[in-house]
Amino acid sequence: MNTSGYDTSHLIDFVRGHGGTLAHVLGALEKFHLRHGHWPSRLFLYPETLAALVQDLTPLGFYRLQQRLDVVADLERDLFCTDDGGNVSIYRIQVAPSSSGIDAAACWLGLMPQGALAGSAGLVAPAPSAAPTASTALATPTASVADGTPRPSAAPAPPR
Repeated sequence: MNTSGYDTSHLIDFVRGHGGTLAHVLGALEKFHLRHGHWPSRLFLYPETLAALVQDLTPLGFYRLQQRLDVVADLERDLFCTDDGGNVSIYRIQVAPSSSGIDAAACWLGLMPQGALAGSAGLVAPAPSAAPTASTALATPTASVADGTPRPSAAPAPPR
């Protein structure tokens, strides 16, 4: 499977469609992580984008996504990530994601084994004093919800 020049064959157990929408979702998650140093807790999608994502993923793949994120259908926001602290990242207005960042997001969601991340082409070791990146956050186990543990339940959409 190849999506926009990026090989997604390692996601085959969780992806049943072409993976195009999934690639954008993973990119949105990566952008939030790079910007804020931790993973988001909510993902807002247009209903059409959510429907396409459900078609892209197997039932197990969508279940794993929901274990990490509250997925909210929203008529005003698409590929919009937030956390419980009010941090925001809007995918559409930021730089295109890197393949290693997409891999990191897929690992965090449980769609790709952790060992596959180390074998990803283009993944480089971070500088010792650098801010946390997708690869360093995955290598540093923590107990916080934002950095690795499954979300206990879905929360309602925040008020507007």
